[in-house]
Amino acid sequence: MKWATAIFSLGFVASNVQAAPMDGLDLFKLKISSNVPEIDGHYLAMNASTLGIYEGDDTSAVRVYQSSSEKKGCTELHTYPVGIVDHALGLVGSNGLMTLTDMVNPAGTKPGDGVEALWDAFRVSNSRLTNDGKGTWVAFPTGTTSWSVKWADGSAFMTTDYMPVEIMMESAGEGRYNE
Repeated sequence: MKWATAIFSLGFVASNVQAAPMDGLDLFKLKISSNVPEIDGHYLAMNASTLGIYEGDDTSAVRVYQSSSEKKGCTELHTYPVGIVDHALGLVGSNGLMTLTDMVNPAGTKPGDGVEALWDAFRVSNSRLTNDGKGTWVAFPTGTTSWSVKWADGSAFMTTDYMPVEIMMESAGEGRYNE
């Protein structure tokens, strides 16, 4: 009788896997556009959960795909490859300065007191990525060859070592669910 249960369970799992979506995903890499030659043209990578420009053999460009947002005219950017747990890019911070970060299960994220987390309010126009709110992208040096990317709304107190940048979405081919 145990073998019957195992076969039925296996059949149930196989039918669910086969029914998983298989449509292609348009993938994008995020590229910095800046007047500063040291960072212009670099792709955003991830260090822990923070997106920025990082040098080294163990970093590669983050790939994302767009998903519709409940906010009118906005989009969500989910990281690729698609996994069991949802990962999406988001802005996390306070006082007018928010860090571009990888958020795990963003729909269930509950930021701490005084911290804001936005993951469903990106806008894309002419391949330029912005946030739904007022502001601009800025990059801060975090070492000799690394830069973190943040969204500043103009109200934050910031050191003077930041550089204004734009983030461009560049096609990175097609991906699939459940690769």
